[in-house]
Amino acid sequence: MNPVLRRILGVAAVVITVSLTLPPLAVPNIGGTETHYEVIARGFRIGNVSVSQRSSRTPNETVIHFENLSDISASFIWMGYHVSMAERGTISRNDLVSYSRHGRENGADVSIEGRLDNAVFLFHVMRNGKRSTVEIPRASYEHTTMECPEATMEFGATGEVSLKVLDTDYVTVVKRRYRLVREDTTYKVGAREYRCRVVDISDPNKSCRRWIGRDGNTVIVFRQDGKGKDGSYSVRAVALNTRQTDD
Repeated sequence: MNPVLRRILGVAAVVITVSLTLPPLAVPNIGGTETHYEVIARGFRIGNVSVSQRSSRTPNETVIHFENLSDISASFIWMGYHVSMAERGTISRNDLVSYSRHGRENGADVSIEGRLDNAVFLFHVMRNGKRSTVEIPRASYEHTTMECPEATMEFGATGEVSLKVLDTDYVTVVKRRYRLVREDTTYKVGAREYRCRVVDISDPNKSCRRWIGRDGNTVIVFRQDGKGKDGSYSVRAVALNTRQTDD
């Protein structure tokens, strides 16, 4: 697969999460956010990503359920790439506890099911008809790509932080480097401007610049730009809807 498009597909795994460090409410409630993105490569719009999440909070824990739907199709002279994928996950008490990704990629079925169980994240993977099992000890990573720690981390005087991160796209642990580019800026989606910070991210699988901020309790990636030897891409939020209802 083209490495740049692999990074584009990986965006669906990181474009939404919520801050779990806020104090829980005494009364359970459910809130939700839906964000729509357009995917651009080499100046062409090649697809869409829709991300929805809902959260429930009790005195004991906050649980986040999210779903990403990706539809990307690139047909250029030098390559062709097509993917239709649904990704789901659950975060509880700051930890990703379940994860799944199902769909088709260039005509091949892809299926990944994972769950945190007895301090091990166990993945069952099927790609191109080949099945495998991957076990990753919880102690081997500090965060997952689902949690976007760069949204709230303290960068300190150096402006840089390195963490061991479980990359759910590649089902492996990587050392990821974060560098603060700008602490306080704004990003416009529709008629509204949102405050955000700009962070550069790099690891052995990907590198990008991310505009990331909050809408209430929700942490949102408003834009992500990546570049490699094979080209560049941009994923940009074009619509954002927030809802809050009582449970």
